[in-house]
Amino acid sequence: MMDAAWATLLAKYGQRVVLHQGDSTVDTRAFLQPIREKGQAQSLPSPLGWQREDRFLYLGDPNCPLSDHGDWVEFEGTGYTVISAHPVHVGNSVSHIWAVLRPRDTGEEAGA
Repeated sequence: MMDAAWATLLAKYGQRVVLHQGDSTVDTRAFLQPIREKGQAQSLPSPLGWQREDRFLYLGDPNCPLSDHGDWVEFEGTGYTVISAHPVHVGNSVSHIWAVLRPRDTGEEAGA
């Protein structure tokens, strides 16, 4: 069960996101912010041009778990692939879902 304080924060300040899990979608709220690492470039050269390396932190509703097996998040028209996702426990209950996301590639967008 979601803690009342966390639910209030998500409802008031959380961004609207859509979770894509297989053929189903879920509208929910979450916090989504870029992860800034000191001294690390947000894009790197590759044989086919520049490759984005930016990552995003996702903190979301514990009732909407994410998986790194094909799930992705849509925020303001942009898709983000789930790299890693874990429930965060407080006592015996799940407080929230913690995940790291990356922007989806153009090919992934076409296949969505």
